[in-house]
Amino acid sequence: MTLSVQFYTMVAMVAMGVWLGIAMDTYSRFLHPNRKKNWLLYANDVVFWLLQGLLIFYVLYYVNEGAIRFYVFLAILCGYSAYRALFQPLYRGLLERIILAVLATSRFIKSLFLHLIYKPLRFILKVLFSLCMMIVSMMTTIIWFIFNVFWVPLKWVISLIWRLLPQQVQTSLTKVAGVADKIKNYIYQWLTKIRK
Repeated sequence: MTLSVQFYTMVAMVAMGVWLGIAMDTYSRFLHPNRKKNWLLYANDVVFWLLQGLLIFYVLYYVNEGAIRFYVFLAILCGYSAYRALFQPLYRGLLERIILAVLATSRFIKSLFLHLIYKPLRFILKVLFSLCMMIVSMMTTIIWFIFNVFWVPLKWVISLIWRLLPQQVQTSLTKVAGVADKIKNYIYQWLTKIRK
């Protein structure tokens, strides 16, 4: 391994130590360690450390074809220590600002959606529903009026014809109507028994 490769390896591993500090702070910000421990949190921890290990090994492989030396671990530790001493407060403040900006943007988009799409659409649907109900009510009133216009004279004509019929015919029709009612009642009782 040449001296330049060793130098690049040191710089890359110091950078990976800084990255490791950033990743740990970001991870702990979103998955707080004081949360209730459960299997999902442990699984997240395992996946996090596997990803970090794979990323560090990938960078090491890219720089010096994966040759692991003792100074590699020292460089990672130096990078992590430098991050904790110099950059951690700055990064945490920046992370909080980014989170607040994302939350404010999401609230703005939600408010925009509510006021420009959801509420106008709901108002339009309410107006359409009211118009439909008004049309249905008007149609029902018109149909009922037309029915009454035709039914009242028809009822009067039927009543007049009924009065003009002889008594025997009236009695026969009354008996037929009674028989029809009995048949209807029998069919209704039979259907009720079948349903049970």
